Amino acid sequence: MSNRSLLFLVLFVLVIFFVVKFDMTTQMKIGVTNLIYGDEMRGMKGLRVVVEPLIPELEKDGLRREEVLKELAAKVESAGIKILSEEEWRRTTGKPVLNATIQAAKLEKQNYQYTVAIEVTKSETGGRMSGSEKITTIWSTSGMGEGNAYDIRMKIHEITSVFLKARSIS
Repeated sequence: MSNRSLLFLVLFVLVIFFVVKFDMTTQMKIGVTNLIYGDEMRGMKGLRVVVEPLIPELEKDGLRREEVLKELAAKVESAGIKILSEEEWRRTTGKPVLNATIQAAKLEKQNYQYTVAIEVTKSETGGRMSGSEKITTIWSTSGMGEGNAYDIRMKIHEITSVFLKARSIS
C-alpha cells in the first residue's frame, strides 16, 4: 500500500469518526429543513400536541398514550413552546400540530420492533371554501429500534430533542 493510499485511508476513517461522533447527518438534515421551513418554524408560537393511539399490547406493557402525551407536552413546553388547548388551537392561524406516531410489532415477551415519528403540520385554507383544508408537513423526523416500552420512551425523547434543537436553530 502506498503512502498516498494510507494517508487517504486514515483521513477517510477520521472523517467517518467525526461524522458519527458529532451526528453530522442529523445536523445536515436540520440545516436543510431550516433553510426550507425556518420562517414557518420561527412563526409558530404554540402547538397542539397529539399522540396517535398505541397498540393494546404496548399499553399493557407500560407505554400508555396519556403518559406519552404528558411527557411530550412537558418537554415541548419546557423549551418555551406554548401548548395550545383545543379552544386556542381552533382560533390559531395555521392550526399547528406536533403529532407523535408510534408503530410497534411485538416480538417476544415485552420486546418490540418499533418506529417513532414526530411531525409538525399546519393547515392551509388560503382562498378555499370553508371546510376544505390542506395539511402541510413542516418538519418531521423518525427513529427505529428494537426493545421494550422504556426503549421506545427513550426514542421519543431523543427525536423530540432533535425537533427542539431544530426549532431553536431556526
